[in-house]
Amino acid sequence: MPIVSTKQLQTCKRLLFISPVALGDFLYLKTFLIALKKQYGHIEIDIWLDDIRCNSDSWRLSRSKILQQWMDTEGVFKLTYGCTDSKSAMQSHIEQAKLRQYDIIFCHSVSKSRQYSHIARSISDSAFIVSSIPKSASFGWLNKLFFGHSNHIFILNENSLPKSHHITDRYNMIFNQVLGLSLPPEQLMPTLKVPEAIEPITQSWLNGKFSDLKKQGKLIFLNHLSTNDKKDWKLSQLFSLIEKISAMDPTQRFIINVTQENFESVSVETEKFTTLTNTQAAVFTVNEHFFELPSLIAHADFVVTVDTAILHFAFAAQRPLLAMMREKKPYWAPPESEVSHVMYATEGRGHIEDISVDRVFQQYKEMNSLS
Repeated sequence: MPIVSTKQLQTCKRLLFISPVALGDFLYLKTFLIALKKQYGHIEIDIWLDDIRCNSDSWRLSRSKILQQWMDTEGVFKLTYGCTDSKSAMQSHIEQAKLRQYDIIFCHSVSKSRQYSHIARSISDSAFIVSSIPKSASFGWLNKLFFGHSNHIFILNENSLPKSHHITDRYNMIFNQVLGLSLPPEQLMPTLKVPEAIEPITQSWLNGKFSDLKKQGKLIFLNHLSTNDKKDWKLSQLFSLIEKISAMDPTQRFIINVTQENFESVSVETEKFTTLTNTQAAVFTVNEHFFELPSLIAHADFVVTVDTAILHFAFAAQRPLLAMMREKKPYWAPPESEVSHVMYATEGRGHIEDISVDRVFQQYKEMNSLS
């Protein structure tokens, strides 16, 4: 029996899903939230994605805005609560949420699960609150004390999953055991449909950046930065890879993806690089709307990226993908295939920058049958 009964869902008017999701998380989670909405069309589903850091870091506020744009485009979610830059702003969200009078609140967080349980009860005195918590939380000894705000807690039993399972298998088990929702294997993998209105923006950007009609070779999408230094590749490594690939075919075009806070610095270095090497490389960052990013990825002939949402978008768009990942949480890796390969950092400190340019280049050639 699921934690939340069918009767509770049938009588539920509003459900709040609390999870500090990143772009990659939401790509997979939305499959289950949308399926829940299809099964219980009367429920208004809201999402709280505020990570409760309450600071003014531009990257997190920008990512939050992008996520909210995406969530709005799905046309399924009634209201979203984005990241805030102060405790007073977060409290304003809580006061706004109180007015929604939620019947069910589902908290899903690896870290800060205690804080989210408390926030959920601050939002509603009467809601049925379920908190999905990590197995390691106080070794279970103090769960009743720490999660007293919740009606029920849920801990994923990883041992019941296959050793080589995917993140979608984890989410399928969570949503099944908490909400009684279960999807067949063929419906688990993510989809990402780009609105038609974005296509002219993408074509205009590509035409402006790669205007030489005699050099319209393969379009390669590159991403070397993440939100964690241990998962970053160096810009110098990226430039070296571009040089090696361009030496085989100078008509190939390269998109270097960065976040807004890195755009100026990477653009300056890239201009120096392209002037010196006569390669076709342009720096991209989302300007107005989230879907500018997946639209460009969908146009790419090949994607090389470190462990960020980019690899998941490329996988969802079924683009040829070479991803660089650390040997942690392998269930986030896309399934291996002829057009999808994960290269793990197995040397040195196990950081992404320990993966050599030559190793990436050789794999690129192999996947493109150029060796």
